[in-house]
Amino acid sequence: MLRIGLTLLAFASLAFTQTQTFTYTYTGLPIPVYPDDWDTISVATLFVPRSITISNVTASVQVQFSGVGNLNVYLYSATGTRTKLLERNCSSTQNVDTTFDDAAATRFSETCPSSAGSSFKGNEPLANSKNENAYGNWRLAVENNGTNSNTGTVLGFSITIAGTPSGAPAIGSNTIVSASSFRSGTVAPGDQLAILGVNLGPVPGVRASATAALPTSLGGTTVTFDGAAAPITYASDRFVVVQAPTGLSVGSTTKIQVATASGTSAAFSVPVEATNPGLLTHDPLGTGPAKANNQDGKTNGDGSINGSDTPAAASSVISVYATGLGALTPAISAGNPPPSTPLSTVNATVTATIGGQNATVLWAGAAPGQTGVYQVNLMVPATTRSGNARIVLTAGGNPTQDNVTVQIK
Repeated sequence: MLRIGLTLLAFASLAFTQTQTFTYTYTGLPIPVYPDDWDTISVATLFVPRSITISNVTASVQVQFSGVGNLNVYLYSATGTRTKLLERNCSSTQNVDTTFDDAAATRFSETCPSSAGSSFKGNEPLANSKNENAYGNWRLAVENNGTNSNTGTVLGFSITIAGTPSGAPAIGSNTIVSASSFRSGTVAPGDQLAILGVNLGPVPGVRASATAALPTSLGGTTVTFDGAAAPITYASDRFVVVQAPTGLSVGSTTKIQVATASGTSAAFSVPVEATNPGLLTHDPLGTGPAKANNQDGKTNGDGSINGSDTPAAASSVISVYATGLGALTPAISAGNPPPSTPLSTVNATVTATIGGQNATVLWAGAAPGQTGVYQVNLMVPATTRSGNARIVLTAGGNPTQDNVTVQIK
């Protein structure tokens, strides 16, 4: 029995370290390449869902453009490494339809091919991304940097990645998102973030107690902001929910990493803003009916959410719930459930519209007993039409996501 176990272990170890190769292709619509004076970069994005330590990358690129010598063509890896494939080379060449490969005999810029389908080196080696983790969004950026009369189209691109599977956590620059709106790009002090990736935690996932202070390690998973462990709400293989430290410095950036017993992810820098508002919704992706209560305490809705949810009357008060509204007075340390007394009020100015009309905000602050969640009480405008009404909060000048609604009688 021991011999069988050792054999299986050796086989698993060998499979884990063998080089594997995968190809991923952009599946979106063709993207216009605009005149130079538009000062616009066309970006096509594809997602790599595997955690692979890269040993080799090739990129197949198709761009329709008359006068390739006016183009800059760059490939960005999931960790943001930029590789110049072309930079205003081959002025008379029509179109780009080639595979960029470090193993090719010559550079595209030296050969200026007139036919499609061949392989060439780029201006910089794709080995720039060697030993990085492939997981996340890869981007092809194409810029017209020379003519106002010519336009074109990014038809598509694909990448072929060779490497070994990695057991370490892997996240991407765009997979750190607001837990409510699912928008990426910023974080606010005390914000709730969802971090998507692979190898992030246990299977099945583990949820922290909803009534006690949140731990800074859950199921063997730790998330750090600038090296300091943050409170975790939920941890699993593909998904982690964490509350940002309340002491983040507005106007700076913070480096976020995920660590487990298998290793540590790459660190990604995220800008810190005073607010990063998002409305909590019944849909996990941050659209549709808001999580809201009517003045009588019943859940707001049209009867399709839990069967007993009801619309709110015009001129009545509703409570909606959000994340990312920023600093509070009195302050509450990250990871701690807000008390019911004294109530903590949002420092930023909070405004709202319902159905396109200004709605009076009566109070905005920490939702008692709900760590990292804000409650906003507001009055439905008297002339709001019945049915679904779009709701938008603005905190410190930053709005919540689109396509969130409340139900009005």
